[in-house]
Amino acid sequence: MRYFLLFLLIFPFIEIYALIVLGGYFGAFNTIFWIILSGIIGIYLLRNQGIKTLLDIRTQSTSFEPTPDNFLKTLFTPIGGFFLLIPGFITDCLGILILLPLTRIFFLGLLFNSISPIYRKRSSQNTRDDWIEGEFKKDK
Repeated sequence: MRYFLLFLLIFPFIEIYALIVLGGYFGAFNTIFWIILSGIIGIYLLRNQGIKTLLDIRTQSTSFEPTPDNFLKTLFTPIGGFFLLIPGFITDCLGILILLPLTRIFFLGLLFNSISPIYRKRSSQNTRDDWIEGEFKKDK
């Protein structure tokens, strides 16, 4: 998290550089077409799929089972659509990878691996604080 602000400042420059390089390789028209097409797909996914999953949860609130597949679909579909909405090749590739079911599991594993060491660190500190070391004598 300490490098997140630096990443937010540098990422647009990396994205522009990738657009220039790939635009030179594929051509200006194809690059602009890809950006517009991915934006349209992102808007479609955000509007239709995101709203559809929210309505499904609302209508099936009594019978909705929070299985990992439902959780992943509900969480990652709007995130993938948002990444497709942002213009650029790197964010488009990331959005596509988030929307594919096999790579969704990979991203969730990365997310849990980055969160679990923080949890372990806090829990190990709490267990040390619960113990008080010392000596005592029992009076007769």
